[in-house]
Amino acid sequence: MTQSRRPSWLIFKHVFREFTIPFVCSLAAFAFLFLVNNVFDDLPDFMSKDVPFHAIAVYFLSLQPHNLVNVIPISVLLAASFMTVMLGRNNELCAMRAAGMSLMTCAIPVWIWAVIAALCVVGIGEAWGAAGLNNAENIRKKYLEKKKSKPNAIAFSNKEAKRDWYCSEINEAGQLKNIVVRQFDDAGRTQWLLTATTATFEDGVCTFKDGSIQRHLRSVDESISVPATPFKEHKLECRETPQDLMQQGKLDEAISTRDAWQMLTAEIKPSKQVERHLKTIVWHNLTFPLASLVGALFGVALTIANQRSEIMKGFAGAIGILVLFYLVGQISLVLGKNGWLPPFVAGGLPSLFFTSAGMVLMWRKQ
Repeated sequence: MTQSRRPSWLIFKHVFREFTIPFVCSLAAFAFLFLVNNVFDDLPDFMSKDVPFHAIAVYFLSLQPHNLVNVIPISVLLAASFMTVMLGRNNELCAMRAAGMSLMTCAIPVWIWAVIAALCVVGIGEAWGAAGLNNAENIRKKYLEKKKSKPNAIAFSNKEAKRDWYCSEINEAGQLKNIVVRQFDDAGRTQWLLTATTATFEDGVCTFKDGSIQRHLRSVDESISVPATPFKEHKLECRETPQDLMQQGKLDEAISTRDAWQMLTAEIKPSKQVERHLKTIVWHNLTFPLASLVGALFGVALTIANQRSEIMKGFAGAIGILVLFYLVGQISLVLGKNGWLPPFVAGGLPSLFFTSAGMVLMWRKQ
């Protein structure tokens, strides 16, 4: 077997340029289309409420990092397909392969771009994507949903202290509203149930106001529920903090890998259900950037053909595979969050499978 020749600098620059131009154009076009879609979806709601212009602008700008995370892999696929078609149309790809260069070698600039794109997806998603979604959600709550919808309820389980928390709302200052706290014993039975209108945290003490507490006394073979005792103020020493509860209240899309990992390694360990949920998110966030490599691999491999009809079929197939990648990833993500699949299988395996399939297809096209 003859060894593949290395590409010359001129060939490298030519292939790099042939990929870069359509990639930048696709990126700009799809980013604009996603922005237009956001505007058509949400602008009428803002206009009907007379929301200040600067708040509207900040809202739409906050959504763009999350949009880019999805736009970049699509742009890589389109650019790879367009580049392959153009090189094949002018017989440049045939000339390079006739000169002893393998297909993998010819497309080195594409693989470099795909790796850069994957790193950009990681950086944008972690640095701005989750924070942007949180900011956009806060703007919606402030201007659109403060009267017609309820705040997101928050549930938090401290398995070490055997205590569950529920509150209908928590603000940035750490003040809770409509709280329910249930304390369990070692056998998983309720020891006491506390309800309160408001609560605040300070120096490891949570102060509940305007509520009641009901204790459950237990003998050997029976449980006795004592009538609830009302209180104006009740203090509870606890290791939970407002930050622990606020992390639980984030949207799934707004949880970055850093946030999920901090919750998994926090001093207060989450419940098994929450732990499984967070691990699934971590695996998904770590492997989803491989979508750029999936787009590059299938975009190049499936559009190599001699006839125009085969090229169009290959291009349509590449788009279909990327759509399938997104679809399988989202379905498995939901299954993993609900405990029907292990975290790695649900969050990481789909991306690794499609990437491996793309590599095998490229190797067979050599």
